[in-house]
Amino acid sequence: MPESTHLHDRVVAQGISGPEENLLQRAREGVKLVAARSVFWVYERGSWQYDIILAVILAFIFLTPRSVFNDRPTLQLSDLKHFQGVIEVGRAKDGWRYLVDSRLVESMGVDKPEEAVREILQRHLHKPFAIKSVEPTRDRNNVVLGYAVVVAQ
Repeated sequence: MPESTHLHDRVVAQGISGPEENLLQRAREGVKLVAARSVFWVYERGSWQYDIILAVILAFIFLTPRSVFNDRPTLQLSDLKHFQGVIEVGRAKDGWRYLVDSRLVESMGVDKPEEAVREILQRHLHKPFAIKSVEPTRDRNNVVLGYAVVVAQ
C-alpha cells in the first residue's frame, strides 16, 4: 500500500502547476489560435477581426517603401526610347547574338541600319565589341521586324 500512495503523490505533484505557468500556457494557446485564424482567414466578413486584418494588409501595401521590393529598374523617358527592344538571344559559335527592334533602329534617324545598331548596342553593352553581321528579320509581308546581330566581344 505505501507504494501506491507514493505513486499517487508523484502523479498529483505533476498535475499541480503554478498559477504563472497556467496563465503563460493559456496566453501561448491564445496567440497560436489568433495567428492560425488570421493566417487561414477564418473571420467572417464585417467582423472587427476581419477589418483589422484588412487594415494591416493595406498598411503594408501603402506604407512599405518601393525600394524594399527591387522589382523594377529606374528608367527615364530618354532611356525607354533607346534601350527598349534589344534582346540578348545568347552565345553562338561565332559570338553573341542580339535582336534589335526595327522601330528602335528607325528612331535613331541614321541612314544605314548598321550605324544605328552599333550605337544602340554601345549604349546597351557598355564595353568594346565588334559587329560581325547584321541581318534584317522580316515577316511574311517582307516588312522588317528587327535585326539579328552577331557581336564578337
